[in-house]
Amino acid sequence: MPPPADGQPPTAAPPSADGQPPAAAPSMTQDANAQTIGSYDQHAQRFIDGTPHEVSGAVKEWLDRALAGVPRDARILELGSGFGRDAAYLQGLGYQVRCTDATPAFVRELRSRGFTASALNAITDDLPGELDVLLANAVLLHFTRVEFATVLAKARRALRPGGRFAFTLKAGDGEGWSTEKLSAPRFFCYWREAQVRDAAAAAGFASLNIREVPRHTSGTDWLHTVATA
Repeated sequence: MPPPADGQPPTAAPPSADGQPPAAAPSMTQDANAQTIGSYDQHAQRFIDGTPHEVSGAVKEWLDRALAGVPRDARILELGSGFGRDAAYLQGLGYQVRCTDATPAFVRELRSRGFTASALNAITDDLPGELDVLLANAVLLHFTRVEFATVLAKARRALRPGGRFAFTLKAGDGEGWSTEKLSAPRFFCYWREAQVRDAAAAAGFASLNIREVPRHTSGTDWLHTVATA
């Protein structure tokens, strides 16, 4: 397991849904984010086939909360759009969403489905400004704590006053690698509510609304978050 970005010894990551320990880390010579993107790129169809295609339950509640009171002409950018499920839900509500993803296979998939999509890596690329809403469902959980702080700061600068950054994370302690779902290594960093609140405050967000979603079929609790600039 790669050491945390803060240099502290790693703590145990939650086991996978099947009760197995986290997978062994790939070589430290390879960047964790690049490795994770590569796994998605090589196994994009496996991800699509293994992911619910309808927005419902806690995810629907989180998206509705993020968009509550937001006008239909709002400027909305989504990070990690995948195959466009969440964007399609928002478009069904009358919003226009600019889709992005760091995985080339997902950008191609989005375009094939008729979405306006572009390649964007939130860690290495700049974010466009004057956004009303920025979305990132199950994206920031793949970032180290330093990368997470960097992206939070970028998001805050990209948002208009009162704009919202809605993102989801896996609840837990530590970090680790998992081959669950894709049969290929993906890096995960786990978070507690207090840690997220501290990071959002440090990035300059004015308020934070977090709801912890108890584990279900995924075997992991989630933190569904809406941060307001």
